[in-house]
Amino acid sequence: MAMSLAQDTSDELNAFRENADSEFHEIFIKAKNIANKFESPLKIPRISNVQKNRMNIKTDDLEKYYRISIFIPCIDSFINQLKTRFIDHKTILNGFQSLFDTKGSEDDSIKLIDTYKEEFNSPTSVVLGEFKLWQRKLSNMNDKPNNAIDALNICNKDMYPGIFNLLQILATLPVSTASNGRTFSKLKLIKTYLRNTISENRLNGLAMMSIYRKDSLLPEDILDELTRPEKKQSIWDV
Repeated sequence: MAMSLAQDTSDELNAFRENADSEFHEIFIKAKNIANKFESPLKIPRISNVQKNRMNIKTDDLEKYYRISIFIPCIDSFINQLKTRFIDHKTILNGFQSLFDTKGSEDDSIKLIDTYKEEFNSPTSVVLGEFKLWQRKLSNMNDKPNNAIDALNICNKDMYPGIFNLLQILATLPVSTASNGRTFSKLKLIKTYLRNTISENRLNGLAMMSIYRKDSLLPEDILDELTRPEKKQSIWDV
């Protein structure tokens, strides 16, 4: 279901991308009307000679500028994320789907087994035989399981050890990945937007200000510390 929805969404976005001119025109008209309503007319940002931090689209057409610099990259990014998170893993997900399908593709089952072959104590042919027995078991059931937990509850570990392992893997697959968040949102902007325009020392200093943001730093104290004649002090010694 999720794979089918991801594929349909990707196809729709690709069609949307191919008709970017007409699709964005309607969006632009609405955005322009809203901007005018709040007396904040749209305009092309300043264009620099050397591109560093923003798209330098050489055009006097306001709609064309925002279509190329914002709309199209946004759609492309969305399509790429769908592809990375779902469509690139279509084969593996189809293999897991065969655990619930009484007429699942044998090729999908084999690819799934090969992917996790290190988890089995039996050769591929034996696990594939378990697949066929498991599918026959499902075909004889009136109330078939529709998720990994329900399937685990009816799967005999001794009768179907390979299937049991695959269901455990499916039940524990993360729906997303987690990473350490930055200490505050502005640091993300520093890293991605300003790193090319500031020194490493300044970047480190801004990071320290974030980490120790509970410590108040008064400008007068910093100036007094920096002007001490005894020795040069780091600002973080204050």
